[in-house]
Amino acid sequence: MGTFKDRRWAAAALGSVVLAVGAAPAATADSVKAGADGSRALGPAGVVVALEDDTLSLDLRQPGARDGADLEVGAESRTTVPGGGRYDFLGSPGSSVWLLGGTEAGTGAAAAVPEWDTTAVPAGSVQDGTVEWALTGVHGPGDVTVFEPSADTGPQVLFDSRDGVPDARTLAAGDTGAAVWAFTAPGEYRITSQASARLTSGTGTTATAEWTVTVAGEEAQDTAAPGPTPAAPPSPGDTEPARRPAAAAETTAARSAGDTAKTDVRTEKIVIDDGHVDAVAGKMVNGALRTLFKDSRDPSGIVWREPSSVVMHVKPQAKQQVPAGSSYSFLGRSGTDFWLIPQVQQQGVVWAGWNTEDLTAKDLKGPVDLALTKVSGPGTLAVWETAGLGTPEVIYNSKDGLPDGQKVDLGVHAHANWAFSKEGTYKVTFRLRGTLASSGRTASDTRTYTFAVGDVDPGKVTPGGDGTDGGSTAAPGAGGGGAGAGADGAAPSAGVPGPDAAADGGGSLAHTGSEGTLPLALAAGTLVVVGAAVTVLGRKRRGAAVETHVT
Repeated sequence: MGTFKDRRWAAAALGSVVLAVGAAPAATADSVKAGADGSRALGPAGVVVALEDDTLSLDLRQPGARDGADLEVGAESRTTVPGGGRYDFLGSPGSSVWLLGGTEAGTGAAAAVPEWDTTAVPAGSVQDGTVEWALTGVHGPGDVTVFEPSADTGPQVLFDSRDGVPDARTLAAGDTGAAVWAFTAPGEYRITSQASARLTSGTGTTATAEWTVTVAGEEAQDTAAPGPTPAAPPSPGDTEPARRPAAAAETTAARSAGDTAKTDVRTEKIVIDDGHVDAVAGKMVNGALRTLFKDSRDPSGIVWREPSSVVMHVKPQAKQQVPAGSSYSFLGRSGTDFWLIPQVQQQGVVWAGWNTEDLTAKDLKGPVDLALTKVSGPGTLAVWETAGLGTPEVIYNSKDGLPDGQKVDLGVHAHANWAFSKEGTYKVTFRLRGTLASSGRTASDTRTYTFAVGDVDPGKVTPGGDGTDGGSTAAPGAGGGGAGAGADGAAPSAGVPGPDAAADGGGSLAHTGSEGTLPLALAAGTLVVVGAAVTVLGRKRRGAAVETHVT
């Protein structure tokens, strides 16, 4: 991994595309221009890493991008890979590639090349004067490459999904550099990213984010309707939304309020064995707090489902072995099998997380309590995050008694590792509880999720709970059965902490507040746990969720 310093203005030709490289000015509302036909001209994109109050933030900014997309690549960005070998990393000569960092359509003028920007991280505030930037996941119709062009030495590849992710690069703090994005096919991409640094005090800080990128085909160029003129984006140093996810969630209040009355919750049985889902997702439906299943496999067509209608199949290929050492003893003896839903998405394995993005400050007084109250099945369930130098921090563990709980801020989208100790069918019950903003009353909803683990025919599995699922609303201060109540309102057994015992973190994302910066590869590389604690996924204009840890 190289450290990129001593930036110079440069230019490199890629076929008919001119790459003008340099420290582009900060994006403002003036960067967004309208064409003669009323179409939008997108401003220069940039990945901005900032440090404020010893906390990193990570953002992808492109003035003019439509709602629902963090980055837009127009159909005019399509070009072909030239011969000569210098750009073979983009594909075979003559093959199509969509390049963000070329000319503006119809003008012949060089467009501003996207860049990474760490100028809001003072070099003297971090050890070695560096920040690590990583792409941790790429999912879409093609491959994604990020490279730095140079007329002198040729392009330098920063990230390339062809050879697998995560990929990481060390960047100089207080600096900028070019970062041209290349896509091999049109369509929608979901990209997860992470920035991390160690402060001079010895404290580590990590920020993670998820970005949606749309790459237009030829038809999209002909039919795209003009979009609204966007407001000016925040400046690179404005990290307040990242530090206050609950407040940032207010940006979606209007959408959430509109969805409350019209949400179509599907009830037909479905088996899901691959792709991204937010299994435990909070939403207000007809004024009531609901714990639902958010099917996000198609980002352009989110489907809300009743948990009692879904069977999540954790396929046999998810089998791993418990690594050696005491750190993972909570999973069982070293070398024994378990079945893993990983923190970082793995092709062919369902990727389950939890989500409060549709809950806003107009709905609830955040944070909310998310408790695992019951697990029935042939084995145990453990859910953990990876912190520090690969050290696991357990959030839920049915082996040592339930309920277990954590506090989750509003506007959060998170993933962690889920481990099932044996093959078979599991019924997993979660309770979501929060305080209604309008009345101060405590609302809760308990739902059971079904997992078919390993060599199990999911078609023969009946989803749903045992009839005890449901929601309730208590008087202000009643607490919905008390802080340590189980799903039915009964107090937990002696010696077993209630759901708030582990979640007394003042609204932090997870119950430990620990995050890490290094990947841990286990089981000959098949178990990959990337070092952010819970993988917290933020959105543009909402801010990346961040935490700070001391190791």
